[in-house]
Amino acid sequence: MRSGRPPKITKKKVKRLQKLVNNKDGISQKSLALNFSVHQTTISRVLKNKTNIRYRKKEDAPDYTDAQLERVIRSTRKLAINTFKEKFVILDDEKYFTLSNTKTPGNKRYYTDNKSLAPANIRFNKKVKFPRKVMVWLAVSKKGVSKPYIQENGIAINADTYINKCLKPNLLPFISQYHKDDDYIFWPDLASSHYANKTVEWLTSKNINLVNKADNPPNVPKARPIEDLWAILSQKVYEKGWKAKTTSQLKRRIRSCIKKIDLNPIQAMFERIRTKLRKIADYGPYSIYLMHFFKD
Repeated sequence: MRSGRPPKITKKKVKRLQKLVNNKDGISQKSLALNFSVHQTTISRVLKNKTNIRYRKKEDAPDYTDAQLERVIRSTRKLAINTFKEKFVILDDEKYFTLSNTKTPGNKRYYTDNKSLAPANIRFNKKVKFPRKVMVWLAVSKKGVSKPYIQENGIAINADTYINKCLKPNLLPFISQYHKDDDYIFWPDLASSHYANKTVEWLTSKNINLVNKADNPPNVPKARPIEDLWAILSQKVYEKGWKAKTTSQLKRRIRSCIKKIDLNPIQAMFERIRTKLRKIADYGPYSIYLMHFFKD
């Protein structure tokens, strides 16, 4: 007869537990504990020590209709195989920055030996109903980052603003500085101002090669390195819990941080644009969230 305390969950029950939870959501360990007549800590310990299953945070990702998904597959394949072949890709985008950002990694938690004595500005993540913010526009390519256009209110950019405040004073000098003699293509997202008739006519008049709207895949942020640039910039702006008191102070901070951006990781991201687009075309838009499972 075996000596020692018998296991609370047998190997057979461990397999059943795995089937109940693997690739599932909305299942509490408390309900599992009742199911197996054990304590909740036992469920936690078994999952940790006897399985490879881990409780993970869901990732943010776009949702697609069937029509959008079909367009994404078709468009990314064309961009990867034909449109972007042997060309420098220039991206642009806009992002809003608030005076402070507790969502930045490192700003979500705080240290204290007594929560009740912690200052309110440290203990609480205070939410303003209509936070003061600025909108930042940038263009970027493998070779560099443009000068920004920063707008102090939350009004969306229309075609006139886009042309006169972003493209004319910032995109043109950027192209002249970095891509004057290059074969390049401009890849904006599908915002209405980016493909307004005025905008397309202006870009055509300046001989700026633009991705056709029909060939531009909707909502593929992970394939666009400028999204990673925003993450890098946000980290720099708000590092160590930095907060602005005024929008003027925030604008100065953003301009300063843009000048300090290391281009090496940005260049590596641009090298992988076509690889990511091919993977989307072959495996679907969620495949690039799992790129470590694939070989380039």
